[in-house]
Amino acid sequence: MFLKSDAYRAIEREQPSFCDWRGTNILMIVYEWDDVRGGPEALASLRLAARLRDAGARIHVLTAVGEQRWQSKWDVTVVPTAPLAPQRLIRAWQMIRTGIPESECLWVRGAVRAGMGVLSSLPTDTLIYGRAMPGASNIIAWHLAKLTGLPWVAHFSDEWPPVQALSRGRAWLAPYKAPLFQFWRHRILRDAGALTFTNPRQAATVLGNTGRRYRSKAFVVTHLGSESRVRSRPQQYESFHIVHTGNLNPPGHTSEPLMRGLRIFLDRTPAAKGTVRLTQAGWSNGDMPEWTKRYDLDDVVRMVGRLPQAEVAQLIDDASLLVGFDYTRSDSATLLSKLPDYVSARRPILVITAPGSAMGGLFREDGVGLTAHYDSPTEVAECLSSVFAAWQSRSDSFLARNTAVASFSSRCVLAELAAACTVARRARHATSEKSRPPARLGEERSQ
Repeated sequence: MFLKSDAYRAIEREQPSFCDWRGTNILMIVYEWDDVRGGPEALASLRLAARLRDAGARIHVLTAVGEQRWQSKWDVTVVPTAPLAPQRLIRAWQMIRTGIPESECLWVRGAVRAGMGVLSSLPTDTLIYGRAMPGASNIIAWHLAKLTGLPWVAHFSDEWPPVQALSRGRAWLAPYKAPLFQFWRHRILRDAGALTFTNPRQAATVLGNTGRRYRSKAFVVTHLGSESRVRSRPQQYESFHIVHTGNLNPPGHTSEPLMRGLRIFLDRTPAAKGTVRLTQAGWSNGDMPEWTKRYDLDDVVRMVGRLPQAEVAQLIDDASLLVGFDYTRSDSATLLSKLPDYVSARRPILVITAPGSAMGGLFREDGVGLTAHYDSPTEVAECLSSVFAAWQSRSDSFLARNTAVASFSSRCVLAELAAACTVARRARHATSEKSRPPARLGEERSQ
């Protein structure tokens, strides 16, 4: 399985019965904890916390964006953060002063204080789990682990520095940011008891040339779907419905290959005219309106904006083909957070990506679905034609294999996290006797 780490395989052979969450206390540090105002990071963390709670763990949350309505499920501590100044030079000074090259830098000091208050009332075997992005969550976790000596697991859901910081035609950071990112990357990778990533390719990208040193503590805790069970709604045959759920964030994240491929497919397939429709659901449509107009697809494409999760699930279940867009990079390490919901819907999936990307590797190894290169609208058109023909004949072709479904199951994801927690606890015990007194907040940069 593509989403199983080497570190997990080693733990599984050595200690088969490690995955027991009953009575475990976890302090989860997540910048956003609101599925209404928050984005994909909030949703991913909420889903993981729900599965952990169902498995018997007790979850405590430290967040900047949260709602008290979650109190019935988790103990949530909300520490609001002050926004950065609008002036560019003052923003730069604020980041330099805090030593954190992210807009969430002003959250860290208050969150550490609040985190110490939360941990003072929890058992001494509580686990700290920092969930980036943003990376400030892991910086807070680093401080709390140093101050308390508790075991700590650091999660990265994307590359760090983030892709967006190196985009818009740039391959560089502001001069003061690069050393700060490097400084904190080194600390987090070195000091975390265990590391978790959404997929092995992303782990390799974040670890870089330190991969060999940290491979034994790098685990894959990938995305979870909205439900633990597999949905089995029958396919509809009234119209060939192409669905994309999620945001399109330029640059490097474009709908052009799909729109141009759709135009080619419709021109080649007379039977598809009047039968095909495409729905885009998400708060950011990116460049889709532009390409819709350019390729004369106004009568095919519908953009519905952001929907509640229940309506997103209904839309996915109504699909004849589910579509995903990767970044237009040959080495993209991104794994789309919508994939578990796509896979559980039991519908054909097409992702526009490069063969050497993380998405390409997952689809190739686990048989998730079809891929087309982002530089080849013709490949997109051919994939559309193949799935449309199968849909017309009411065939079950192109569905994800069982191995792909299992990869996103609660059992597999929680097992990887349990292994990471086991390694983090061992690291704490190994250093507890010989460690020096913990550093105080604000003194770490002198070490």
